[in-house]
Amino acid sequence: MPKIADIIVLVVKLGIAGLIGFWFYLDARGRDYAWMFWTFVPIILVITAPVVGVVAMIVLVIVYFMMRPQGTMAKCPHCNKKIIDNLFMCPFCQKNAKKECLVCHEPVPWEAEQCPHCKSRAITKS
Repeated sequence: MPKIADIIVLVVKLGIAGLIGFWFYLDARGRDYAWMFWTFVPIILVITAPVVGVVAMIVLVIVYFMMRPQGTMAKCPHCNKKIIDNLFMCPFCQKNAKKECLVCHEPVPWEAEQCPHCKSRAITKS
């Protein structure tokens, strides 16, 4: 029969893993980067390896930071969720997060009135 201290330790580990998984979900989803995998890895790690400590969770977070797509985060013009700046389409609402230049066909920031690449004003409206 498990001791009450063992149950408390497991609940604390699951809580920490849940928080890390939730943060992974928000960050990975906004970067359009394997969000389902990164959401459940901390919880699966705690369940399958009960002796997993704080060190393993720290290593997991370091690995995530090294592997995730790099870039600045911006808000989607439609749903206001944070997404990585180089995405053309928002992974949350599936709407265009950028406009397209009709001359050079490069992505243009949503609020821009002129293409930063070719200086054309022929950009999509929405």
